[in-house]
Amino acid sequence: MKKILYIVSRAPSEESVSLLPADSGSKNDISVVLVQDGVRHQRLPFPCVFTLSDDVLSRKLSSPFPSVSYQDLLRMIFEAETVAVV
Repeated sequence: MKKILYIVSRAPSEESVSLLPADSGSKNDISVVLVQDGVRHQRLPFPCVFTLSDDVLSRKLSSPFPSVSYQDLLRMIFEAETVAVV
């Protein structure tokens, strides 16, 4: 099982969602971290979705996803076998 991390910085749109894999039930361990305008997403078809806490706070938003710090994000990047930024 390959550990893949997607970092999404784009605001919700058909284009931003189309950049993510269609099959969230694949054999890979997929995590998604929403940063910058990506924290505006409210629903994504993945079991492990997180937001960057500083970006949620700076935009005065609430999110249905758990928040992570910059330190957590850095750890997730180093633990992943593949990182994709969209």
